[in-house]
Amino acid sequence: MNMRATSIKTNLLFVVGILLALIVSCRSPSPVSAEKVLFQEDFNTYGGLSTLPDGWWHEGSNAVRIENGHLRADANLDNNGEDYDASTIWLEKVFTGDIRVEFDAHILASEEDKNNINFFFLFSDPSGEPVSESKNERADGKYGKYHTLEGYVFTFLANGNPDKARFRFRDDPGFNLLQENFAYECKQHKTYHITITRIANRIAYAVDGTVYLDTIDDVANPEHTSGIIGFRTWHTDLWWDNLKVTGL
Repeated sequence: MNMRATSIKTNLLFVVGILLALIVSCRSPSPVSAEKVLFQEDFNTYGGLSTLPDGWWHEGSNAVRIENGHLRADANLDNNGEDYDASTIWLEKVFTGDIRVEFDAHILASEEDKNNINFFFLFSDPSGEPVSESKNERADGKYGKYHTLEGYVFTFLANGNPDKARFRFRDDPGFNLLQENFAYECKQHKTYHITITRIANRIAYAVDGTVYLDTIDDVANPEHTSGIIGFRTWHTDLWWDNLKVTGL
């Protein structure tokens, strides 16, 4: 074979190699995230709504509304329309499996700096009935009435000291303490971004990107894998916003 034929053959093999690489590249799927947004709400489409949107209900203080694109609950007893010292607002949607919940919280006022930001995570009724079926039994929003249900309770509060927050993670029924931490802050007139992540039986709670609770639930009740979520507060006037639930 002469040199010209050899050169042509070499060039041809090179071109074929490039074409094959391009074909393989085109056929190879790009990495796809397994994450899927399951629910998202920014409360911007309701205007000034003096009640709650469809799919939500409240227990405790009746001073709940959509205001300036926020979900507001007033349980701070300063004669401003609140009738109970606690408020719970439920989303009537069941979530299952590994999920991440994110939202913003902003305290407007709280007597004696209680500054209470609570969250009910993966709650269900042990009877098998929807949690909403027993809502009238919790019309006053008393805390103890929730501890016969099944689910996780997260507490982020000042408890009189805004410069050192208290974080608590409890398991119901029984109000079993799984983890506690004193760190960071919990102040009025500041927006906090909260993230709760559940992967298998490991659950983490973060504020503004820093994890303050991170534990494996293998202590009290069987792990909770399915249920609804709810915002909760006590002696506090605050709003929540930008709720997002993502399947992992």
